[in-house]
Formats: sequence, C-alpha cells, structure tokens
Amino acid sequence: MERKEQEAIGKARVITHRGLEPSKPNFFSESSFEAFENHLKRGFSIEFDPNPTKDGIIVMHDATLKRPTGGRDERPVAEVTTAETTQIPLANGRIPTFDEVMDLIRNSDSTISALHLKARFQTPETLERIMEALSKHSDIFSKFIIFDVKPDTARTLKKQFPTIRLAPSVTHPYDIARYNDSVGGTLISVEEALALRSKGLIDGVWGDEWDTQGENGTTKQLYTPEFFEKLHNAGLFVALVTPELHGTSPGLYGGESHRDAKDLPTLMARIKQIKQAGADYLCTDYPEEVSRL
Repeated sequence: MERKEQEAIGKARVITHRGLEPSKPNFFSESSFEAFENHLKRGFSIEFDPNPTKDGIIVMHDATLKRPTGGRDERPVAEVTTAETTQIPLANGRIPTFDEVMDLIRNSDSTISALHLKARFQTPETLERIMEALSKHSDIFSKFIIFDVKPDTARTLKKQFPTIRLAPSVTHPYDIARYNDSVGGTLISVEEALALRSKGLIDGVWGDEWDTQGENGTTKQLYTPEFFEKLHNAGLFVALVTPELHGTSPGLYGGESHRDAKDLPTLMARIKQIKQAGADYLCTDYPEEVSRL
C-alpha cells in the first residue's frame, strides 16, 4: 500500500480542463485546436464542450462568442455557421470543429478524454444532432467518455450506442440542493448513480466537489475513501474535477469558493489526498503539476 501511495499520478490519469494551463504563460487559448493538440501530444487526456452552431458542431464552452473573442464578437454560437467560427481568431489559436477534436483524440494515446454534454444540449432535437455527429466516430468510443448525462439521456445514448461510455455528475446531497438548478438538473447522488449502474446505463461517474461548506455552518468532503469504495464496488470508474475548477467556469455558479484551492501548495496537497483516497482520473487546470504528485 505504501508503494502505491508514493507512485506519481502520471499523465495517463490526468484530464486537462478545456485546454487551460495557467501555469504556462502565453499558453494557447482556452478550447483552441492548438491547446487540445498540445495536451494530447504531451500524453494528457482532454475535457471539451461540444457546442452546436447554425449548421454543425464546434468545441467551445460558452453559449456566445463574447468571452472567447474578448468582446469583439457577441453573437450566439447557435446563430453562426461552423465555417465562420473556424475563421475567428482567438488570442492564441482558433476554434476547432467537433470532428477535428475527435480526430485529435483518434490519433492520440488518450483513453479517457471527456466530452461534456451540457444540460442545455440534452433536449431531444439537439441530442439527435450530437448523436449524428457521434455516429461518425464509433471506432473510438473506447477512447473517451461522455459525462454530465441525465438518466433519460443515458437511456437514449445507450440504446443508440451500446458501447459508448457514460458518466453522470455525482455530488454531495447538499450541493445538489444548492446548485442543481444552475446546471440544469444534471447532479445526482451516489445512490442514484448506483441505481443507474444496476440498469446498465452508466460506466463511471464524474465527481464534483463544489466546496467544503456543509449545512448549518458545518464542513464536508465528497472525495473520501468511502465515496470511492462504494462506486468501485459497483464496477464504476471515478473521474472527477479538482478543487480549483469552479474558479475557471465563468457565469455558472453561485459565488462559492473551495478553500482547498486558495493557493497552489494547498491545492496540490488536497489533490494528493484525493488520489490516495481512490480517484481514478483527475480533471485539472494544472496537468503537469498533478501528474508529478
């Protein structure tokens, strides 16, 4: 056991967050083709956000072009053609298409890259468009997961693609009560995840420890040995977001802060604890630092 705890996490277990890497000055722009290419070539996996355009699908986090272009273009992504978006220069790189990102994964060693299917795209009409796009990449279903899926979405995807790997977002009950409305109802409990597993609808979970605030002034943790043991005993893998990620997810949350992300030494100490508690894969803004822990 002691030897296992001393082993480095390694790049194969690290998922980069939207192509971000704040510890590298002048790194490629968030969610750019160049950032994803760089991270995959360096041996990491990637987390990315499919985003339907007027006539196709690109990869970008926001619903509009405002933040990625620094305010130069404020159009909604849904009203722009794919060809137009790929011609929009970012600060250091360009916006990729969904097919381009899938091709990067195809030609990489990644086996756990993470496709974030946001709640607003899990409507029947948009999900149909995404499934059509996925059908062209069935040869690499073993190289990525789809996370944040609702139960009904999982049923639809598994019916169409039985071998695709799915992971709902699992969090603490107190965080479900506080934040589920802001993310479109995608958060579920460990017990709900185990029920979905018993029906063959999911293959893993995506852990999300929002903060350490508990009810009535108490503190809490989601990432405990007991948390991982319950899920592993059901045959589920556990990928998760590390404590700093909510700080780089603009416009989504309610102003909460994770005390374990107050500075880099505190963050790395907590991530090491999370790894030792049983995490399988870690999605982080600090891939190099985490891989060496």
